[in-house]
Amino acid sequence: MEQKGTLKYRKIQRTPQSGENAGKKKWYATSVTDREVDFEGFVTHIADHGSPYSRGTIHGVLMDALDHLQELILDGKSVRLSGLGLFSIGMSSKAEDTRDKVTAASVEGVHLIVRNTKTWSNSELRKKCKIEEYGAFTGTDNTGTSGGSTPGSGTTGGAGGGQGSESGGDNGDGLE
Repeated sequence: MEQKGTLKYRKIQRTPQSGENAGKKKWYATSVTDREVDFEGFVTHIADHGSPYSRGTIHGVLMDALDHLQELILDGKSVRLSGLGLFSIGMSSKAEDTRDKVTAASVEGVHLIVRNTKTWSNSELRKKCKIEEYGAFTGTDNTGTSGGSTPGSGTTGGAGGGQGSESGGDNGDGLE
C-alpha cells in the first residue's frame, strides 16, 4: 500500500504506575506533531490537490458540515462520517453516593469522542505511514550511540499510557 506520510516520534522516559513495568523507568517512543495546518490551510490543501471545487466552495461546505456536526452531536446523536469515524459526545461527572443524587449538576464536563472506522483503524493507519525519529541525524548523539532514524522501529506509548505497546484496538477507540 502506498505510504502517504511520515509519522515522527521522540524518545521519552516514563515510570508507569501500573502494568508489567510499574515503578520502572523505561524509554518509549511518543508521536510528535511538528506543525499544524489551520482550517484555511486545510481548505487550500484540498483545492490544490486536484479538487474540481474552488477554495470558496470547499470552505463553505466544510463550515456547514462542521456546524451541522456540532448541532447533531450536541443533540445526543452519533454521526458517522463514512470511513472517517463516528463522532459523538461524552461527559464526565463527579461521583455521588446514591442514584437519586445524580443530577445535571453532577456533570463536570463534556467532550468530543471520535471512534475510528475500518479504513481509519490503528492497523490501517500504521500501514500507511513511515515512522522515523523526530530531528534524526546521521552521526553520533551525546550518548555516544549512532544517530539516524530507524523507520518502523520502536513502539508507541501514548501520552497517558507509557506501556510501550500500541494502544487501543483497531475499531471503536475513543480519541478524546
